[in-house]
Amino acid sequence: MKKKEQATRTRTNLVLAAARNFDRHGYDGTSLAAVCADAGISMGALTFHFRSKAALAAAVADEGVGELQRIRTARPRTGRPLHDLSCLVLAVAATLHRSVHARSAARLIAEGHVVSDWPADWRGEVEELVECAWKSGALTEEVRPGTATRLVRHLVDGVTVDARVTGGQPGPTPPDFAEVWRAALTGLAADPRNSAAGLP
Repeated sequence: MKKKEQATRTRTNLVLAAARNFDRHGYDGTSLAAVCADAGISMGALTFHFRSKAALAAAVADEGVGELQRIRTARPRTGRPLHDLSCLVLAVAATLHRSVHARSAARLIAEGHVVSDWPADWRGEVEELVECAWKSGALTEEVRPGTATRLVRHLVDGVTVDARVTGGQPGPTPPDFAEVWRAALTGLAADPRNSAAGLP
């Protein structure tokens, strides 16, 4: 039992160290030697758990995507699309800010080193909520649903980059993003005076 627990700890440490390195340097800029040094684990221990850098990247992505997918599936469904969109966007943004696994997964997927359903699932969820907001009259007529969807994606992508740049140091935080999102929501809502109703 003790050996199994040790193996689990070693694997967890390797995945975390790999996530930090992939997040900072991308797949091509990360070496297995750097991951071992970061984790304080030998190359032999790494190759025991992961046969290749690709296998390690897949494990990191699984962890990060799992966090993001749980947010998506647990999102509220109140029938108020702008409110539900706000809950989803703010939760995803906060997770990308605090979770190196989630940021690393997003980078590995964007760079094409890992294949995942997450980007399509996330995009589809946002599109659905924006479309519902548009059909219900909650979205201003001056902004097309496709434009609103792109705006949301760009804002959340920005959180990922900001969090990566700060490297866990004091910097952009979810409260800062909430203010940015509030400003964006004011421009999306049919009646800006009621945009606060879209906030959780």
